[in-house]
Amino acid sequence: MGEIRFDIFDKVYSCYYRVVQKILEEAKSHPITRKDMETIAAAYGYGESALTIVPKLLNREWDLLRTEDGKTFAPKTVPGRLPLTLLQRSWLKALLADRRISCFLTPEEQKEAAHSLRDVEPLFGQADFHYFDRCLDGDTYSLKTYQKHFRTVLEALEQGLVLRISYCGRQGAVSRFEAAPYQLQYSEKDDKFRLCCLKKTGGRFSLNTTLNMNKIAGCSLTSVKVPKKALALRFSPIQKSREPVLLEISKERNSLERCMLHFTNYEKHTEYDEERDVYYCSIYYDLADETELLIDVLSFGPVIKVLGPASFLSQVKQRVRRQYEMLNSQTHASRNLPE
Repeated sequence: MGEIRFDIFDKVYSCYYRVVQKILEEAKSHPITRKDMETIAAAYGYGESALTIVPKLLNREWDLLRTEDGKTFAPKTVPGRLPLTLLQRSWLKALLADRRISCFLTPEEQKEAAHSLRDVEPLFGQADFHYFDRCLDGDTYSLKTYQKHFRTVLEALEQGLVLRISYCGRQGAVSRFEAAPYQLQYSEKDDKFRLCCLKKTGGRFSLNTTLNMNKIAGCSLTSVKVPKKALALRFSPIQKSREPVLLEISKERNSLERCMLHFTNYEKHTEYDEERDVYYCSIYYDLADETELLIDVLSFGPVIKVLGPASFLSQVKQRVRRQYEMLNSQTHASRNLPE
């Protein structure tokens, strides 16, 4: 912008910067009128932005436009990219120390970024954080195969392509299928990434599935575009359950403390019943996390009791019944083994 002073431009990436940038970008492709500038100012600024910005551009106080035919305007200079602030560079330097960064950047990209930020102090260090409620069996981000699969998934999401996946299920069994990816999720508590996708069954991508990235044994791109159904799910809003899961928590074995720690990532409300000497905890959750919440609740065993809602309680009963039947069948089989 040369030696021109912009008193109003006192904050990087402020509203006025954004409006003027949009005006210059528009003027770059075709001559722009005063009405066009006012429309842009109204769309990207505040109600009164046009009253301040447009006159300063027209009377050359901000000498960025030139007049053509006395009534149309074109940019004198091509708008460039705004530089990163010191705070942004410091934040980026801190991200380079995160062990998950290798999933998003190649070694060459990391080296280039580190060189560009060599004179910048990181905004924070990994030692500044203490995770008291995180599982210790998080994803193995340092494995080259994990990084390769992760970047393949990112490419599939960016290009909207179907994936061909080999997946390690229960007891090590490997299944192979095609999947239309639509979202990557990260669990702060579990320190794991999950791939949300539509699994192909019966010739159609219809089965909504969540895969643990750590259990993907093979992953490759196809040339098939993901269906519109998967694209629609990509940015679907969080769907909260109509009713919270209501738990009755006993006072045995520090059960309340353990529950509060385990369910720390959920919205919840807890009350104490003096008469019965128990706690009642209402947990509100995203429907996409229902299965994970169900497994977490069951892991506490008899120290908590599920009181509702009926749909969630039904799933708890089904899981317990299935586990009981599996245990019985294993016991029966062991008794029939020859001595």
